[in-house]
Amino acid sequence: MSLPVEVRDDVFALLATDLHERIPMTKFLGIHFVEFEPGRIVLGAPLGPSLNHRGTAFGPGVFTAAGLAPWLLLVRAAWAERLAVQILLRRCEFAIHRPITCDYRARCNTLPELEADTLRQGGKVRLTATSQVFIDEGEPAATYTAHFTLLAGAGEGDLALPFPEAWRT
Repeated sequence: MSLPVEVRDDVFALLATDLHERIPMTKFLGIHFVEFEPGRIVLGAPLGPSLNHRGTAFGPGVFTAAGLAPWLLLVRAAWAERLAVQILLRRCEFAIHRPITCDYRARCNTLPELEADTLRQGGKVRLTATSQVFIDEGEPAATYTAHFTLLAGAGEGDLALPFPEAWRT
């Protein structure tokens, strides 16, 4: 469900503040929400905080933004389904395809089905999601693929971000 722009901006600011408190590196890197729909997230990041000696983005800064995108989309999906899960990153692959010389955006457009019934029954679910980093409208500058394990019954855990109730399914 989409929120009116002024409400959405307030929600994004609240989410960013909470994220920055939970994961301080995100504040240092200036990571912020650009879009956050049920099946799509775009995070923005300025070049400055991750600038390296070559005038390009330092890989770990890009990695952080790219890694947050699918994780946050997954957190929102679990929260919307009222699932108490712990989200673990089993492994990931990350590749930078071209130099990142300006502000960038990490985008995740798809998330596999959550298998909510398995999780409600106390099971474990594995899924894979990919995000891409863009600096323009061309090909991705970087790609990140995450392989997650979701464990049921973990209390609020990863789901404690201040999402608006309108985002529930």
